[in-house]
Amino acid sequence: MFKAAHVSRGLLRPNIFEAITLRNHVIDALAMTLGFEPGPLISAFASAVSRGLSKGAHVIVFTAAFPDERSERAWLEFQRVVNMMEVSKKLSVELELKEVPLDDMSSAILEVRKVVHELRKKKVKIAITGGMRALGIAVLAAVLLTKWEQEPEIEVHLEGRGIALSVPNLRRLIEVSGKCLDIVEAMRDGSPVKLEELAIRLGKDRSTVYRRLKLLVEAGAVKRTRYGYQLTPLGLALANF
Repeated sequence: MFKAAHVSRGLLRPNIFEAITLRNHVIDALAMTLGFEPGPLISAFASAVSRGLSKGAHVIVFTAAFPDERSERAWLEFQRVVNMMEVSKKLSVELELKEVPLDDMSSAILEVRKVVHELRKKKVKIAITGGMRALGIAVLAAVLLTKWEQEPEIEVHLEGRGIALSVPNLRRLIEVSGKCLDIVEAMRDGSPVKLEELAIRLGKDRSTVYRRLKLLVEAGAVKRTRYGYQLTPLGLALANF
């Protein structure tokens, strides 16, 4: 399931960021989507700063290629706030607005993929922070179609709620589900099961079952408890279809 992380509501004052002590630089690029309010953009940027932005970090904001005064105001306000932050000056953060035509979904996905492909070797965070639903879908599809050296973090912000939902590693889940579907099916009742019992159910040796369980745990479909292995809500979604 999605994990919720609270982020601050509305606009954040620049001096809040000036007080942040940068730790390890773990994010090289941040990609977001532009809506009608600057608040979600600023919240996502704040989260990235608190995690640690690398020097010269690239911040890309995707927007629909339709003229809209509300989106233009939100972009200008986001630029204004970020440019006032001391941490942005120290890190030489680069802001870039990318317009995505939404006349055709396949073409929109291609346009976004051209951009994210250039980021494939970097540590990237993707934040769906607003904008048209078609834009968010195009960004997510482009991310899934890109072969990353490091899988990016993806989060979706809930409008007006000040909450961001962390999206599971869907690519990894799809990759392992084909190899491990028999294990998922054997655990579909949702109860915890010991490794030995699961191996007996499947008629496989313990080492094989353990390796596949490890893949499912990494993909977020299975969790390890004191009583054994158990499907997560994401795993139950796999098992029930």
